[in-house]
Amino acid sequence: METIITQITVNLVEEILKSIEKNGVSDIGKTAESLLSVLKGGALDILSAVIGEADSAILNAKKERKIDGITVKQRNVPRTVVTSLGELKFNRTYFQLADGSMSYLTDQLIGIESFERVTKALCAELVQNTATMSMQKAVTVTGAPVSRQTVNNKLLAMQDVVTEVNRVEDTPSELHIFADEDHVHLRPKRSAIVPLVTVTEGIDTSDPKRHKTISPVHFQGYGMDNHTFIENVVAAIYEKYDMNKVEKVYIHADGGSWIKTLGTLMPNAVFVMDGFHLEKYLKKLFRLNGAAPYAGVVRKAIKESNFDAFAEYISSIVQKQDTMSKEKLFELVNYFQNNWDSIVERMNSTHCGSCTEPLISHTLSERLSRNPLAWSKEGLGKMAMLRVFEENGGRVTTEYIRISRKKSDRKNDFNALKNGFGIYNKYAEEQVRSVFGGKHDWSIFEGDNTPAAFTYGKITGTTILLKACARLKAV
Repeated sequence: METIITQITVNLVEEILKSIEKNGVSDIGKTAESLLSVLKGGALDILSAVIGEADSAILNAKKERKIDGITVKQRNVPRTVVTSLGELKFNRTYFQLADGSMSYLTDQLIGIESFERVTKALCAELVQNTATMSMQKAVTVTGAPVSRQTVNNKLLAMQDVVTEVNRVEDTPSELHIFADEDHVHLRPKRSAIVPLVTVTEGIDTSDPKRHKTISPVHFQGYGMDNHTFIENVVAAIYEKYDMNKVEKVYIHADGGSWIKTLGTLMPNAVFVMDGFHLEKYLKKLFRLNGAAPYAGVVRKAIKESNFDAFAEYISSIVQKQDTMSKEKLFELVNYFQNNWDSIVERMNSTHCGSCTEPLISHTLSERLSRNPLAWSKEGLGKMAMLRVFEENGGRVTTEYIRISRKKSDRKNDFNALKNGFGIYNKYAEEQVRSVFGGKHDWSIFEGDNTPAAFTYGKITGTTILLKACARLKAV
Protein backbone atom coordinates (compact mmCIF):
# COMPACT_ATOMS: atom_id res chain seq x y z
CA MET A 1 0.00 0.00 0.00
CA GLU A 2 2.77 2.44 0.97
CA THR A 3 4.58 1.65 -2.27
CA ILE A 4 1.53 2.51 -4.35
CA ILE A 5 0.92 5.80 -2.56
CA THR A 6 4.62 6.68 -2.76
CA GLN A 7 4.59 6.13 -6.52
CA ILE A 8 1.43 8.23 -6.89
CA THR A 9 3.07 10.99 -4.85
CA VAL A 10 6.21 10.90 -7.00
CA ASN A 11 4.09 11.15 -10.15
CA LEU A 12 2.11 13.99 -8.56
CA VAL A 13 5.25 15.99 -7.82
CA GLU A 14 6.39 15.52 -11.40
CA GLU A 15 3.02 16.75 -12.67
CA ILE A 16 3.23 19.80 -10.40
CA LEU A 17 6.69 20.71 -11.66
CA LYS A 18 5.59 20.26 -15.27
CA SER A 19 2.56 22.48 -14.66
CA ILE A 20 4.67 25.26 -13.12
CA GLU A 21 7.23 24.99 -15.93
CA LYS A 22 4.48 25.19 -18.54
CA ASN A 23 2.43 28.04 -17.04
CA GLY A 24 5.16 29.96 -15.22
CA VAL A 25 4.24 32.61 -12.65
CA SER A 26 3.39 35.52 -14.94
CA ASP A 27 -0.30 34.60 -14.57
CA ILE A 28 -0.43 33.27 -11.02
CA GLY A 29 -4.21 32.76 -11.15
CA LYS A 30 -3.94 30.45 -14.16
CA THR A 31 -1.05 28.59 -12.55
CA ALA A 32 -3.01 28.11 -9.31
CA GLU A 33 -5.96 26.73 -11.26
CA SER A 34 -3.70 24.30 -13.07
CA LEU A 35 -2.09 23.14 -9.82
CA LEU A 36 -5.48 22.63 -8.21
CA SER A 37 -6.51 20.37 -11.08
CA VAL A 38 -3.31 18.36 -10.70
CA LEU A 39 -3.71 18.03 -6.94
CA LYS A 40 -7.33 16.89 -7.27
CA GLY A 41 -6.28 14.29 -9.82
CA GLY A 42 -3.58 13.01 -7.46
CA ALA A 43 -6.01 12.84 -4.55
CA LEU A 44 -8.45 10.83 -6.68
CA ASP A 45 -5.65 8.41 -7.64
CA ILE A 46 -4.80 7.89 -3.97
CA LEU A 47 -8.45 7.28 -3.06
CA SER A 48 -8.81 4.80 -5.90
CA ALA A 49 -5.69 2.97 -4.70
CA VAL A 50 -6.95 2.85 -1.11
CA ILE A 51 -10.29 1.41 -2.25
CA GLY A 52 -8.46 -1.15 -4.38
CA GLU A 53 -6.42 -2.25 -1.38
CA ALA A 54 -9.57 -2.59 0.73
CA ASP A 55 -11.19 -4.75 -1.94
CA SER A 56 -8.06 -6.90 -2.17
CA ALA A 57 -8.06 -7.37 1.60
CA ILE A 58 -11.59 -8.79 1.43
CA LEU A 59 -10.59 -11.07 -1.47
CA ASN A 60 -7.49 -12.35 0.34
CA ALA A 61 -9.41 -13.16 3.54
CA LYS A 62 -10.40 -16.53 2.08
CA LYS A 63 -10.66 -18.40 5.37
CA GLU A 64 -12.88 -15.75 6.92
CA ARG A 65 -15.07 -15.57 3.81
CA LYS A 66 -15.42 -19.35 3.77
CA ILE A 67 -16.59 -19.36 7.39
CA ASP A 68 -19.16 -16.65 6.59
CA GLY A 69 -20.25 -18.33 3.37
CA ILE A 70 -19.15 -15.47 1.12
CA THR A 71 -18.00 -16.38 -2.39
CA VAL A 72 -16.70 -14.37 -5.36
CA LYS A 73 -19.19 -13.80 -8.15
CA GLN A 74 -17.32 -11.30 -10.37
CA ARG A 75 -14.04 -9.43 -10.07
CA ASN A 76 -12.97 -5.91 -11.13
CA VAL A 77 -16.43 -4.46 -11.63
CA PRO A 78 -15.92 -0.77 -12.40
CA ARG A 79 -17.77 2.07 -10.67
CA THR A 80 -17.66 5.87 -10.93
CA VAL A 81 -18.83 8.22 -8.19
CA VAL A 82 -18.78 12.03 -8.38
CA THR A 83 -17.08 13.62 -5.37
CA SER A 84 -16.03 17.15 -4.47
CA LEU A 85 -12.65 16.30 -6.02
CA GLY A 86 -14.18 15.10 -9.30
CA GLU A 87 -15.03 11.67 -10.69
CA LEU A 88 -13.68 8.86 -8.54
CA LYS A 89 -13.20 5.66 -10.55
CA PHE A 90 -12.38 2.31 -8.99
CA ASN A 91 -12.89 -1.45 -9.35
CA ARG A 92 -14.39 -3.77 -6.78
CA THR A 93 -15.60 -7.34 -6.42
CA TYR A 94 -19.15 -8.65 -6.59
CA PHE A 95 -19.79 -11.22 -3.82
CA GLN A 96 -22.53 -13.75 -3.14
CA LEU A 97 -23.49 -13.93 0.51
CA ALA A 98 -24.49 -16.97 2.55
CA ASP A 99 -28.20 -16.23 2.16
CA GLY A 100 -27.87 -16.14 -1.63
CA SER A 101 -28.08 -12.36 -1.96
CA MET A 102 -25.48 -10.39 -3.93
CA SER A 103 -23.43 -7.47 -2.63
CA TYR A 104 -20.48 -5.18 -3.32
CA LEU A 105 -18.90 -5.41 0.12
CA THR A 106 -16.35 -2.72 -0.71
CA ASP A 107 -19.14 -0.23 -1.51
CA GLN A 108 -20.58 -0.84 1.95
CA LEU A 109 -17.15 -0.49 3.50
CA ILE A 110 -16.57 2.98 2.03
CA GLY A 111 -20.14 4.15 2.72
CA ILE A 112 -21.55 4.32 -0.82
CA GLU A 113 -25.10 3.17 -1.43
CA SER A 114 -26.49 1.38 -4.45
CA PHE A 115 -27.28 3.77 -7.33
CA GLU A 116 -25.34 6.56 -5.60
CA ARG A 117 -23.80 8.43 -8.53
CA VAL A 118 -22.97 11.57 -6.54
CA THR A 119 -21.65 11.26 -2.98
CA LYS A 120 -23.97 12.41 -0.21
CA ALA A 121 -21.37 14.89 1.03
CA LEU A 122 -21.28 16.62 -2.36
CA CYS A 123 -25.09 16.49 -2.61
CA ALA A 124 -25.36 18.20 0.79
CA GLU A 125 -22.99 20.95 -0.35
CA LEU A 126 -24.89 21.48 -3.61
CA VAL A 127 -28.27 21.61 -1.87
CA GLN A 128 -26.98 24.01 0.79
CA ASN A 129 -25.68 26.33 -1.92
CA THR A 130 -29.08 26.46 -3.62
CA ALA A 131 -30.46 28.23 -0.56
CA THR A 132 -28.65 31.40 -1.64
CA MET A 133 -27.98 30.95 -5.36
CA SER A 134 -29.37 29.42 -8.52
CA MET A 135 -28.87 25.72 -9.14
CA GLN A 136 -26.59 26.41 -12.09
CA LYS A 137 -24.42 28.69 -9.97
CA ALA A 138 -24.32 26.07 -7.22
CA VAL A 139 -22.82 23.67 -9.77
CA THR A 140 -20.30 26.30 -10.92
CA VAL A 141 -19.21 27.18 -7.40
CA THR A 142 -18.53 23.59 -6.38
CA GLY A 143 -17.00 22.70 -9.75
CA ALA A 144 -18.88 19.39 -9.68
CA PRO A 145 -19.38 17.60 -13.03
CA VAL A 146 -23.16 17.44 -12.59
CA SER A 147 -26.12 19.20 -14.21
CA ARG A 148 -28.47 21.67 -12.57
CA GLN A 149 -31.24 19.09 -13.02
CA THR A 150 -29.24 16.75 -10.79
CA VAL A 151 -29.10 19.47 -8.14
CA ASN A 152 -32.85 19.99 -8.44
CA ASN A 153 -33.44 16.25 -8.04
CA LYS A 154 -31.31 16.20 -4.89
CA LEU A 155 -33.23 19.16 -3.48
CA LEU A 156 -36.55 17.39 -4.07
CA ALA A 157 -35.20 14.20 -2.51
CA MET A 158 -33.98 16.07 0.58
CA GLN A 159 -35.61 15.04 3.82
CA ASP A 160 -37.38 17.72 5.87
CA VAL A 161 -34.88 20.17 7.33
CA VAL A 162 -36.35 21.77 10.44
CA THR A 163 -34.72 23.89 13.12
CA GLU A 164 -34.74 22.36 16.58
CA VAL A 165 -35.61 24.74 19.42
CA ASN A 166 -33.54 24.87 22.61
CA ARG A 167 -34.78 26.15 25.95
CA VAL A 168 -33.33 29.54 26.92
CA GLU A 169 -31.93 30.11 30.41
CA ASP A 170 -33.44 33.57 30.83
CA THR A 171 -36.92 34.23 29.43
CA PRO A 172 -37.43 37.92 28.55
CA SER A 173 -40.44 39.87 29.77
CA GLU A 174 -41.43 40.71 26.19
CA LEU A 175 -41.56 38.76 22.95
CA HIS A 176 -42.10 40.24 19.51
CA ILE A 177 -43.64 38.15 16.75
CA PHE A 178 -43.50 39.34 13.14
CA ALA A 179 -45.90 37.65 10.71
CA ASP A 180 -46.46 38.13 6.99
CA GLU A 181 -46.65 36.26 3.66
CA ASP A 182 -44.66 36.00 0.46
CA HIS A 183 -46.46 35.63 -2.87
CA VAL A 184 -44.68 33.23 -5.22
CA HIS A 185 -45.25 32.20 -8.84
CA LEU A 186 -46.05 28.54 -9.52
CA ARG A 187 -45.99 26.61 -12.76
CA PRO A 188 -48.07 26.88 -14.88
CA LYS A 189 -49.30 30.49 -14.42
CA ARG A 190 -50.41 30.03 -10.84
CA SER A 191 -49.42 31.54 -7.53
CA ALA A 192 -48.90 30.44 -3.95
CA ILE A 193 -48.62 32.04 -0.52
CA VAL A 194 -45.77 31.19 1.84
CA PRO A 195 -46.51 32.36 5.41
CA LEU A 196 -43.57 33.40 7.58
CA VAL A 197 -43.47 33.96 11.35
CA THR A 198 -40.38 35.30 13.10
CA VAL A 199 -40.17 35.15 16.90
CA THR A 200 -37.68 37.55 18.50
CA GLU A 201 -36.83 39.08 21.85
CA GLY A 202 -36.99 42.59 20.40
CA ILE A 203 -34.74 44.84 18.33
CA ASP A 204 -31.11 45.66 19.08
CA THR A 205 -30.64 49.38 18.37
CA SER A 206 -27.11 49.71 19.75
CA ASP A 207 -25.84 50.36 16.22
CA PRO A 208 -27.85 53.35 14.90
CA LYS A 209 -26.99 52.43 11.31
CA ARG A 210 -28.09 48.82 11.51
CA HIS A 211 -30.82 47.57 13.81
CA LYS A 212 -30.99 43.81 14.38
CA THR A 213 -33.59 41.44 15.73
CA ILE A 214 -32.56 39.73 18.96
CA SER A 215 -32.37 35.91 18.87
CA PRO A 216 -34.71 35.51 15.89
CA VAL A 217 -36.21 32.13 15.00
CA HIS A 218 -38.07 31.82 11.69
CA PHE A 219 -40.95 29.48 10.81
CA GLN A 220 -42.58 28.94 7.42
CA GLY A 221 -45.78 27.04 6.76
CA TYR A 222 -46.04 26.33 3.05
CA GLY A 223 -48.03 23.12 2.47
CA MET A 224 -49.82 23.28 5.84
CA ASP A 225 -53.22 24.70 6.66
CA ASN A 226 -53.08 27.84 8.81
CA HIS A 227 -54.21 26.12 12.03
CA THR A 228 -51.52 23.43 11.77
CA PHE A 229 -48.85 26.04 11.06
CA ILE A 230 -49.91 28.16 14.04
CA GLU A 231 -49.89 25.11 16.33
CA ASN A 232 -46.34 24.36 15.22
CA VAL A 233 -45.22 27.91 15.96
CA VAL A 234 -46.92 27.99 19.37
CA ALA A 235 -45.40 24.63 20.33
CA ALA A 236 -41.92 25.88 19.40
CA ILE A 237 -42.40 29.11 21.38
CA TYR A 238 -43.43 27.19 24.50
CA GLU A 239 -40.48 24.87 24.01
CA LYS A 240 -38.03 27.78 23.93
CA TYR A 241 -39.51 30.09 26.58
CA ASP A 242 -41.16 29.87 29.98
CA MET A 243 -44.31 31.73 28.94
CA ASN A 244 -45.38 32.24 32.54
CA LYS A 245 -42.56 34.81 32.75
CA VAL A 246 -43.56 36.66 29.57
CA GLU A 247 -45.57 39.78 30.40
CA LYS A 248 -46.37 40.89 26.85
CA VAL A 249 -46.32 39.28 23.41
CA TYR A 250 -46.43 41.89 20.65
CA ILE A 251 -47.64 40.53 17.33
CA HIS A 252 -46.64 42.75 14.41
CA ALA A 253 -48.68 42.00 11.29
CA ASP A 254 -50.97 43.38 8.59
CA GLY A 255 -54.23 42.16 10.13
CA GLY A 256 -54.55 38.80 8.39
CA SER A 257 -57.10 36.45 9.99
CA TRP A 258 -54.64 33.57 10.38
CA ILE A 259 -52.30 35.86 12.28
CA LYS A 260 -55.12 36.93 14.63
CA THR A 261 -55.64 33.26 15.48
CA LEU A 262 -52.02 33.14 16.65
CA GLY A 263 -52.84 35.86 19.18
CA THR A 264 -55.56 33.76 20.82
CA LEU A 265 -52.92 31.20 21.82
CA MET A 266 -50.44 33.71 23.24
CA PRO A 267 -50.66 35.09 26.79
CA ASN A 268 -51.12 38.87 27.06
CA ALA A 269 -50.99 39.28 23.28
CA VAL A 270 -51.04 42.79 21.85
CA PHE A 271 -51.55 43.26 18.11
CA VAL A 272 -49.51 46.00 16.46
CA MET A 273 -50.25 47.00 12.89
CA ASP A 274 -47.21 46.71 10.66
CA GLY A 275 -46.00 50.23 9.83
CA PHE A 276 -45.43 49.51 6.16
CA HIS A 277 -48.96 48.24 5.60
CA LEU A 278 -50.49 51.02 7.70
CA GLU A 279 -48.80 53.72 5.63
CA LYS A 280 -49.82 51.92 2.44
CA TYR A 281 -53.49 52.02 3.39
CA LEU A 282 -53.30 55.62 4.64
CA LYS A 283 -51.77 56.69 1.32
CA LYS A 284 -54.54 54.90 -0.55
CA LEU A 285 -57.07 56.81 1.56
CA PHE A 286 -55.45 60.23 1.08
CA ARG A 287 -55.09 59.72 -2.68
CA LEU A 288 -58.87 59.66 -3.06
CA ASN A 289 -60.54 62.77 -4.46
CA GLY A 290 -60.58 65.56 -1.86
CA ALA A 291 -59.11 63.39 0.90
CA ALA A 292 -55.62 64.92 1.13
CA PRO A 293 -56.68 67.95 3.26
CA TYR A 294 -57.97 65.55 5.92
CA ALA A 295 -54.63 63.73 6.32
CA GLY A 296 -53.61 65.56 9.49
CA VAL A 297 -56.92 65.29 11.33
CA VAL A 298 -57.40 61.63 10.33
CA ARG A 299 -53.98 60.73 11.72
CA LYS A 300 -54.75 62.68 14.89
CA ALA A 301 -58.07 60.88 15.33
CA ILE A 302 -56.33 57.52 15.01
CA LYS A 303 -53.56 58.51 17.41
CA GLU A 304 -56.15 59.60 19.98
CA SER A 305 -58.21 56.43 19.32
CA ASN A 306 -61.20 58.63 18.51
CA PHE A 307 -63.18 56.47 16.09
CA ASP A 308 -66.16 58.83 16.10
CA ALA A 309 -63.99 61.68 14.81
CA PHE A 310 -62.42 59.33 12.26
CA ALA A 311 -65.88 58.31 11.02
CA GLU A 312 -66.92 61.97 10.79
CA TYR A 313 -63.96 62.82 8.57
CA ILE A 314 -64.66 59.77 6.40
CA SER A 315 -68.26 60.96 5.99
CA SER A 316 -66.95 64.24 4.63
CA ILE A 317 -64.59 62.44 2.26
CA VAL A 318 -67.23 60.05 0.94
CA GLN A 319 -69.35 62.93 -0.33
CA LYS A 320 -66.58 63.84 -2.78
CA GLN A 321 -66.34 60.38 -4.38
CA ASP A 322 -67.90 58.84 -7.45
CA THR A 323 -69.38 55.32 -7.36
CA MET A 324 -66.11 53.49 -8.03
CA SER A 325 -64.14 55.59 -5.54
CA LYS A 326 -66.81 55.03 -2.90
CA GLU A 327 -66.29 51.28 -3.18
CA LYS A 328 -62.54 51.74 -2.66
CA LEU A 329 -63.21 54.03 0.30
CA PHE A 330 -65.60 51.55 1.93
CA GLU A 331 -62.98 48.80 1.58
CA LEU A 332 -60.39 51.02 3.27
CA VAL A 333 -62.76 52.02 6.07
CA ASN A 334 -63.63 48.37 6.65
CA TYR A 335 -59.90 47.58 6.99
CA PHE A 336 -59.38 50.40 9.50
CA GLN A 337 -62.43 49.38 11.50
CA ASN A 338 -61.47 45.69 11.67
CA ASN A 339 -57.92 46.52 12.76
CA TRP A 340 -58.58 49.69 14.76
CA ASP A 341 -56.90 48.63 18.03
CA SER A 342 -53.72 47.39 16.33
CA ILE A 343 -53.54 50.57 14.21
CA VAL A 344 -53.90 52.79 17.28
CA GLU A 345 -51.22 50.71 19.01
CA ARG A 346 -48.84 51.30 16.10
CA MET A 347 -49.48 55.07 16.09
CA ASN A 348 -48.84 55.37 19.83
CA SER A 349 -46.36 52.60 20.59
CA THR A 350 -42.92 53.18 22.05
CA HIS A 351 -41.72 49.60 21.55
CA CYS A 352 -39.63 48.40 18.62
CA GLY A 353 -40.65 49.18 15.09
CA SER A 354 -42.02 46.61 12.69
CA CYS A 355 -39.81 44.79 10.19
CA THR A 356 -42.21 42.28 8.64
CA GLU A 357 -41.51 43.36 5.06
CA PRO A 358 -37.69 43.26 5.39
CA LEU A 359 -37.94 39.82 7.00
CA ILE A 360 -40.08 38.53 4.14
CA SER A 361 -37.75 40.11 1.60
CA HIS A 362 -34.54 38.74 3.10
CA THR A 363 -35.75 35.33 4.26
CA LEU A 364 -38.06 34.30 1.41
CA SER A 365 -38.40 36.76 -1.50
CA GLU A 366 -34.68 36.98 -2.17
CA ARG A 367 -34.73 33.41 -3.42
CA LEU A 368 -38.40 32.60 -4.09
CA SER A 369 -40.07 35.55 -5.76
CA ARG A 370 -37.76 38.49 -6.42
CA ASN A 371 -36.48 37.17 -9.74
CA PRO A 372 -38.77 35.96 -12.57
CA LEU A 373 -38.98 32.42 -11.22
CA ALA A 374 -41.80 29.90 -11.31
CA TRP A 375 -41.72 26.89 -9.00
CA SER A 376 -43.40 23.53 -8.85
CA LYS A 377 -45.40 22.95 -5.65
CA GLU A 378 -42.90 20.39 -4.46
CA GLY A 379 -39.89 22.52 -5.36
CA LEU A 380 -41.34 25.56 -3.58
CA GLY A 381 -42.02 23.51 -0.47
CA LYS A 382 -38.44 22.24 -0.30
CA MET A 383 -36.87 25.61 -1.06
CA ALA A 384 -39.00 27.52 1.45
CA MET A 385 -38.06 24.93 4.06
CA LEU A 386 -34.37 25.18 3.13
CA ARG A 387 -34.35 28.99 3.17
CA VAL A 388 -35.76 29.16 6.69
CA PHE A 389 -33.46 26.36 7.88
CA GLU A 390 -30.44 28.23 6.52
CA GLU A 391 -31.57 31.56 8.04
CA ASN A 392 -31.89 29.82 11.41
CA GLY A 393 -28.24 28.76 11.16
CA GLY A 394 -28.86 25.21 9.95
CA ARG A 395 -26.53 23.32 7.63
CA VAL A 396 -27.53 20.51 5.29
CA THR A 397 -25.56 17.37 6.13
CA THR A 398 -25.51 13.86 4.68
CA GLU A 399 -28.24 12.71 7.08
CA TYR A 400 -30.74 14.86 5.17
CA ILE A 401 -29.76 13.48 1.75
CA ARG A 402 -31.57 10.63 0.05
CA ILE A 403 -30.17 9.03 -3.08
CA SER A 404 -33.61 8.69 -4.59
CA ARG A 405 -37.27 8.66 -3.67
CA LYS A 406 -40.04 6.24 -4.49
CA LYS A 407 -43.60 7.38 -5.18
CA SER A 408 -44.51 6.16 -1.73
CA ASP A 409 -41.80 8.38 -0.25
CA ARG A 410 -43.21 11.41 -2.06
CA LYS A 411 -46.69 10.66 -0.72
CA ASN A 412 -45.33 10.23 2.81
CA ASP A 413 -43.44 13.52 2.54
CA PHE A 414 -46.58 15.32 1.43
CA ASN A 415 -48.73 13.89 4.21
CA ALA A 416 -46.06 14.55 6.83
CA LEU A 417 -45.80 18.21 5.82
CA LYS A 418 -49.57 18.60 5.67
CA ASN A 419 -49.76 17.47 9.30
CA GLY A 420 -47.01 19.84 10.37
CA PHE A 421 -43.38 19.22 11.21
CA GLY A 422 -42.89 16.13 13.34
CA ILE A 423 -40.43 17.76 15.72
CA TYR A 424 -42.85 20.58 16.59
CA ASN A 425 -45.75 18.16 16.92
CA LYS A 426 -43.62 16.24 19.41
CA TYR A 427 -43.04 19.43 21.40
CA ALA A 428 -46.81 19.99 21.53
CA GLU A 429 -47.51 16.43 22.68
CA GLU A 430 -44.94 16.72 25.48
CA GLN A 431 -46.37 20.07 26.60
CA VAL A 432 -49.93 18.72 26.66
CA ARG A 433 -48.78 15.67 28.60
CA SER A 434 -47.02 17.84 31.19
CA VAL A 435 -50.13 20.01 31.62
CA PHE A 436 -52.67 17.19 31.94
CA GLY A 437 -50.47 14.86 33.95
CA GLY A 438 -52.70 11.87 33.21
CA LYS A 439 -55.94 13.52 34.36
CA HIS A 440 -59.07 12.65 32.44
CA ASP A 441 -61.46 15.38 33.65
CA TRP A 442 -61.93 19.05 32.79
CA SER A 443 -60.89 20.35 36.23
CA ILE A 444 -57.40 20.74 34.79
CA PHE A 445 -58.58 24.04 33.30
CA GLU A 446 -59.07 25.43 36.83
CA GLY A 447 -55.49 24.80 37.95
CA ASP A 448 -53.18 27.72 38.69
CA ASN A 449 -50.29 25.98 36.92
CA THR A 450 -52.03 25.69 33.57
CA PRO A 451 -49.95 27.62 30.96
CA ALA A 452 -51.76 30.71 29.75
CA ALA A 453 -51.67 29.65 26.10
CA PHE A 454 -53.91 26.68 26.88
CA THR A 455 -56.66 28.89 28.34
CA TYR A 456 -56.67 31.74 25.81
CA GLY A 457 -59.13 32.01 22.96
CA LYS A 458 -61.87 29.64 21.90
CA ILE A 459 -61.50 25.91 22.39
CA THR A 460 -61.56 24.91 18.74
CA GLY A 461 -59.98 22.31 16.50
CA THR A 462 -57.17 24.80 15.78
CA THR A 463 -55.74 24.60 19.26
CA ILE A 464 -53.25 22.16 20.66
CA LEU A 465 -55.44 21.77 23.71
CA LEU A 466 -58.39 20.30 21.85
CA LYS A 467 -56.10 17.70 20.33
CA ALA A 468 -55.14 16.64 23.82
CA CYS A 469 -58.76 16.68 24.98
CA ALA A 470 -59.78 14.47 22.07
CA ARG A 471 -57.11 11.96 23.07
CA LEU A 472 -58.27 11.99 26.67
CA LYS A 473 -61.90 11.45 25.67
CA ALA A 474 -60.86 8.41 23.68
CA VAL A 475 -59.26 6.79 26.70
